[in-house]
Amino acid sequence: MTTMVVVASKHGSTAEIGERIASTLSARGVKAHVKDVDEAGKWLYEADNVVVGIPVYMHKLLEDGTLFVESNRTELAGKPLFFFAVGAAPKLEQQSLERIQRFPHREITYFRGAVDPAKLGFFEKLQLKRTKSPQDADLRDWPAIEDWAHGLLSYGVT
Repeated sequence: MTTMVVVASKHGSTAEIGERIASTLSARGVKAHVKDVDEAGKWLYEADNVVVGIPVYMHKLLEDGTLFVESNRTELAGKPLFFFAVGAAPKLEQQSLERIQRFPHREITYFRGAVDPAKLGFFEKLQLKRTKSPQDADLRDWPAIEDWAHGLLSYGVT
């Protein structure tokens, strides 16, 4: 059995969380690997389970992530599908949660991400300043991320 962790990541935080999920599963004997949404579609036939990571920017899910799921509905049908969203807000907004819930899934979770000013564009920095958000913060809870990955085993991810 193979588990594919598919990530849409604009600045790398979601990809790093995806890597941690895959390495946590691998440490438990699961054959897991990470693919970017741009290349994952052609490898879906190899996956028995799929974990999709989608970042949240400006209160919206990154379109690349939801587009991946929408455009691969047929290939994903019948495979256990798990989602994790990543953002700076303390919790996932209802609108984003409902958008993910449209897809057949086993579980959805939310993790806080990281903000690295070196990776942000001018308008992103301006938006953070305008909303008085931290411009350099790592809010990721690595133990919680690893616990969630371990929890996937209870769904039969092997």
